[in-house]
Amino acid sequence: MNEIKFYKVNQPFGFFSNFSPHPIFIKGRLWPTVEHYFQSSKFESLELVEKIRLMDSPMKAAIEGRNRENKIRSDWEIIKDDLMFEALEAKFLQHPKILKELMLTENSIIIEHTENDNYWGDGKDGKGENKLGILLMRVREKVKKYERNSSVVLPPWIAFPTVNQYDLFWRMGLGEEYLTLWAKCYLEGDKESYRRKFPEPLEWDGIYD
Repeated sequence: MNEIKFYKVNQPFGFFSNFSPHPIFIKGRLWPTVEHYFQSSKFESLELVEKIRLMDSPMKAAIEGRNRENKIRSDWEIIKDDLMFEALEAKFLQHPKILKELMLTENSIIIEHTENDNYWGDGKDGKGENKLGILLMRVREKVKKYERNSSVVLPPWIAFPTVNQYDLFWRMGLGEEYLTLWAKCYLEGDKESYRRKFPEPLEWDGIYD
């Protein structure tokens, strides 16, 4: 089976990296990268969470998140995989261009190839757990249940399940960009087929009209 290995942002498949510049909207706030969200989620201190969220690079967020002087939440080892999946799902659902690239990998095995991490990566010798690669493949399988056509932009209520259609979020930044891409995909495609496949929920009633 084909393998896809990634690590650094500026290398092939660098968009799989948690450092890639793809902001995510989770829990009512915008996070510059998956790394910012993941590292800040280690802590209960709201001040520290916000400090990490606002850092100007994912590397700085990672360094602060690994600072042993910061008290990590007691359940971290239990919840960290689920939090990573949540962040990765948001990243790819909210960025149609890289979602398409993910889906084009089809059934390839995705591997974070690095000697620096034996848990999230493969340890470079293949003996690591490769949890990040496994979670990326889980996102891929979940999206297949929605749509196997890699060119389709998923409805905003799937990509941003906590944001209603009247929220100001859709008039700025990530929200506005996504809504524009989605409208273009819908209007230029088979509208009836799209509506049957993705009926609007009650909170989005009338969006297709």
